[in-house]
Amino acid sequence: MMDLELKINQVWHQEVRPLVAEAYRCYTTGSARACIVLTWTAVCTDLIHKLYQLAEDGEGEAAQVVKRIDDARGKPDRDAVRTMLDVENTILDVAAKLDLIDFVQKRELERLKEDRNLAAHPSLRPLGELFTPTTEYARAHLTAAVEALLIHPPSQGRKALERFRDHVGEASFVGSSDYLAQVFFDRVKPGTRRNIVVFAAKQALLELTSVGALKESLMADRYAVCLRAFAERDRSVVQGAIASIIGRLEQQPLDVHIRALVRLGDLDAFWDEVKDAMRAQIEDYLKQINLPDDYQALTVDQIGILGLVELRNVRTALPSLEPKFQGLSAWQKASVIKHRPGAYMAGYVADILRAAKSWRTAESTAHWTVPPCAPHLTSDHLGDILSTWADNYECRTAAEMPELAVVFFSLVPAPLRKDQAWQTFLDSVRELEDQDSQFRYDELEQAIKVASDSSG
Repeated sequence: MMDLELKINQVWHQEVRPLVAEAYRCYTTGSARACIVLTWTAVCTDLIHKLYQLAEDGEGEAAQVVKRIDDARGKPDRDAVRTMLDVENTILDVAAKLDLIDFVQKRELERLKEDRNLAAHPSLRPLGELFTPTTEYARAHLTAAVEALLIHPPSQGRKALERFRDHVGEASFVGSSDYLAQVFFDRVKPGTRRNIVVFAAKQALLELTSVGALKESLMADRYAVCLRAFAERDRSVVQGAIASIIGRLEQQPLDVHIRALVRLGDLDAFWDEVKDAMRAQIEDYLKQINLPDDYQALTVDQIGILGLVELRNVRTALPSLEPKFQGLSAWQKASVIKHRPGAYMAGYVADILRAAKSWRTAESTAHWTVPPCAPHLTSDHLGDILSTWADNYECRTAAEMPELAVVFFSLVPAPLRKDQAWQTFLDSVRELEDQDSQFRYDELEQAIKVASDSSG
């Protein structure tokens, strides 16, 4: 039997919690009619709060009800009272339509509503007999309300899946991890949650859906973002969804395999489900990649799969990946690092700057590698990069490099802004440049001074 006293603290909305606590006290003191009346009051209050929440999230049906409530609250007259009575009379229908409750829960709450009317209006019974429910009958109503509704956030069912699909297809889709997880994972029922995750997995792996002018591959990229957000909440749910789809992926053409790997290779819940046969097929694909000449651009697919070298588990599973990346020219490596920067890639930045043979090459490769990798640097990486930057004339004296140095300084982890390598860099360039040179990196010196002053 559910411990109602403990469940009170789990009631979703803080303003509903005291109503449930009061209903429980009525039950414990034998006031069954009062318990039933307060339980229905708690249900109505809870549903109104949930409708407000859904309206804020863009649910049109909820917004219509909320507008009626706001209008009534703004002018508390007889019309307002009639409006609120109508809201109360239809609120279970609205809740069912929005999938806040299912048809069984709706039936339970309708019985509560009917008994609340009998408890509050005893004259409704034939011959004026009083409605005299037992305390256990009142407890059953309170238990049903708590379990079906009151302890749950404003979670939806079928409509949540529709809203999820529409949101991902919007031109303005941003992909905020917190928003996706909160609205489409935390606030949905467990069964619907699994349906949403499975739907996202199908789209991300199989590239099934195209919305309007958006390509299937772009939509798949968006659903991959969603899967990562959901995995932060519950990795096992995401892995289970991927496991249910991976067999269908194996039947797709190789190019779909490659794009799925590029899209989700950094998600261990995906990589753990990739079968040996698929790994062997991708390994063969890597071996057959013919690298272009040093300054020829890589294809999008080549950049995508070679960028997976950043991920330790993928490097281990695909032995040809790292040698293939290392066989790229410095310019080609930079184009890959731009796509997927990280701690592993940071180890190549100094060599890429060292290889620059012109101002233009120095600027382009530095822009592609230095700012993206800055957050991932170690002290050793920083020293190597700054030393190479100072020693390579093409790099040190390219027009955009002094400004880029300030950006670089602002992006490294805070402890590295105090590293001696910055002062060593300034000393080195000033030994190499004349007093009137524009490449003495005065802007960087000023940025270092401001940062030092602000840190005390």
